[in-house]
Amino acid sequence: MALAALIGVFLYWQLVVAEGAYFGRRVVALLYNQFAPRYDAVKQFDPLGDAVMLAQPILRHLRGQSPPPTPPGGSREVVILDIATGTGRLPLALLSQPAFDGRVIALDSAGKMLEVARAKLAPYDGRVTFMLHDAQQLPFDDVSLDVVTCLEALEFFPNAASAICEMQRVLRPGGLLMLSNRIGPDAWKLPARATPTPQFVAQLREMGFANVQPREWLIDYDLVSAIK
Repeated sequence: MALAALIGVFLYWQLVVAEGAYFGRRVVALLYNQFAPRYDAVKQFDPLGDAVMLAQPILRHLRGQSPPPTPPGGSREVVILDIATGTGRLPLALLSQPAFDGRVIALDSAGKMLEVARAKLAPYDGRVTFMLHDAQQLPFDDVSLDVVTCLEALEFFPNAASAICEMQRVLRPGGLLMLSNRIGPDAWKLPARATPTPQFVAQLREMGFANVQPREWLIDYDLVSAIK
């Protein structure tokens, strides 16, 4: 009985608290595929809060930037990459802002989550590209994107530092990086995955990011923005 209880506790930790993180990317994607139909109902996202905390900082950054270079004979639109987009929380917050006229790439490794996102973002068809892909090897050219975001996901990546290096690679100079950092009462249950925010900020600075700014966000996450 004691062994069974220990196994039960271990599996609860690994599959519920850690959401499969220590079992690898495929297990994480499998769990999120199963959870996709209920995800938004459980999360109960706040559209106003997302507009203030997520969309508006991106818009302020874009307003303060010089126009992106225009390729010969073509036009150049602002492109945002949202990694681990899930059901499209960040794209929805951004595309619902009248001041935003760019395009969003919604990338995730869980196909069922992308299906929910696709249905939710149907009114913005043509301005969102959905991509089923691993965040550790981004299929984009160097210095090709204006903003890269990754929310509530880094702690579930096999190698968060490697993923951030990929984000840094695809960001153009002066581009904005917006990440969430896991904190809160369950952070200690994610050893080697959850990092105190001051340490996380220091790591980004060591990687060469400038103007690294942490902000309080949710009970389980801080928001951290930085400039390449």
